[in-house]
Amino acid sequence: MNNLSRLFYIMHYLTMHNKAKATILAEQLEVSTRTIYRDIDTLSALGFPVYAQSGRDGGLRLLDTHHLPATFVDDEEQDQIILALQNLAATNLKSVTPLVNKLSSLFKKEVEQWIDIDFSTWGREDEAKVIGLITQAKNQKKCIHFSYTNGKGQKTTREAMPNKLIFKQNAWYLAGYCCARKTTRLFKLRRMTEVIISANDIDEAYLIKDYQPKFSKIYIEFKIKNDLFYRVQEDLPDIEIEQGTEYTKVKTWQPDGSWLTSYLLSFGASIEVVKPIELKEKLKEEIVKINQIYF
Repeated sequence: MNNLSRLFYIMHYLTMHNKAKATILAEQLEVSTRTIYRDIDTLSALGFPVYAQSGRDGGLRLLDTHHLPATFVDDEEQDQIILALQNLAATNLKSVTPLVNKLSSLFKKEVEQWIDIDFSTWGREDEAKVIGLITQAKNQKKCIHFSYTNGKGQKTTREAMPNKLIFKQNAWYLAGYCCARKTTRLFKLRRMTEVIISANDIDEAYLIKDYQPKFSKIYIEFKIKNDLFYRVQEDLPDIEIEQGTEYTKVKTWQPDGSWLTSYLLSFGASIEVVKPIELKEKLKEEIVKINQIYF
């Protein structure tokens, strides 16, 4: 445990128990009592009201009126820290909950859980276990080993260096350096199975710190019946519209890919794509395939 973590532990312990024996803290932190007393001096110099009391009922103490000084984090920042951690815990990363409780105690804040998020889909187990394993591997600076099924149904075995977890369009993705492909790849968590932490270490030189997935965009124009236009407003950002009596004309740039074809087809006969011609042809091909199945 480094110096900062040790100081935080001492402050938390004193907040929870009001007083402590230096020998007990030294045993728990696996350091000497001399180190504990040096830490107390450090905390005192930083403005924390900690002191050592001698005598039969002595020990290390914290003033009852203590709260973290504004020079560290002010009242609003304390609320923001706890709220951010609560929101993270709500994503089913339950390991964050103890930290929320510790900080709320340290800040002397009453915590009320007001947000609950469920990222799992109907009829399947959520990805909390996989997220937990990836997070653990990232903290331990280890690679992960897993089986992956791509969009064409092909299954391969992969090993990757975890870089970043991304939640995009109702799904979790892992951005990581793929050791087999020797490049950064985006893996959909729902397609990952048999995930384990590898014995191989992460090489930070291969990780892109500010990684963001890049998608090519396509300019599209379409008209959609007014009674379904609300869906477009909810789903697509940055749109230009021209409302008519029956249809609304929409112009927008959107990420290209198979998702766009599926999305537009979900409106059935209530939508008509005007541009580009290539996208219209893709839609026609899909409609022909559907007709061959049902007619």
